[in-house]
Amino acid sequence: MAISTYAELKTSVASWLNRSDLTTQIVDFVTLAEADIRRDVRVQAMESIASGTLTGTTLAHPTGFVEARRLTVDGYNYVYKIPADYTDAGESESTAYIFTSIGQSLYILNGASGDAYTLTYYAGFTAFSAAADTNWLLANAPDVYLFGALRYGAIFMQDDAQMTRYLAMYLSAAKRITSQQNAAAMSGSRLVMRPG
Repeated sequence: MAISTYAELKTSVASWLNRSDLTTQIVDFVTLAEADIRRDVRVQAMESIASGTLTGTTLAHPTGFVEARRLTVDGYNYVYKIPADYTDAGESESTAYIFTSIGQSLYILNGASGDAYTLTYYAGFTAFSAAADTNWLLANAPDVYLFGALRYGAIFMQDDAQMTRYLAMYLSAAKRITSQQNAAAMSGSRLVMRPG
């Protein structure tokens, strides 16, 4: 069976679980799988760009924000630091070009109102709701969604062996598609000779 829409995904989950009485729960299984996918999968189709002008030293996360890839402010490339390191740098009045993410905002050390910024970031896929909904990941790696949802089906049915099996299959599928995308992104990169 093809799995290219939300409706087809739900039908496949029911078929694999061999259950016809979990219509409501399957929606939950897919929703929980989508949450895992936001944490575990990074593919080029998730990349978005936001740009504008800062109004201070913070920048609200764009809609769907999952993770920052690159931040440029006023022509300088900023480097991500964990919040503790960012705080230490701020307290020492560092002039480093660093940023961090706290809550729903990016904090930009030495950023200022009026500075132009460009943020490249990963955005989560929009959650499925309509029967015909689809996205790049479902079209290119339906196994990620299927095994992710089946894992929660097995948890619901209290089948630990199947849960472990589907979790391993989900993680393998998520890792494969992420690795494949990373390799594709690198294939066009210029080779740089490093001194030996």
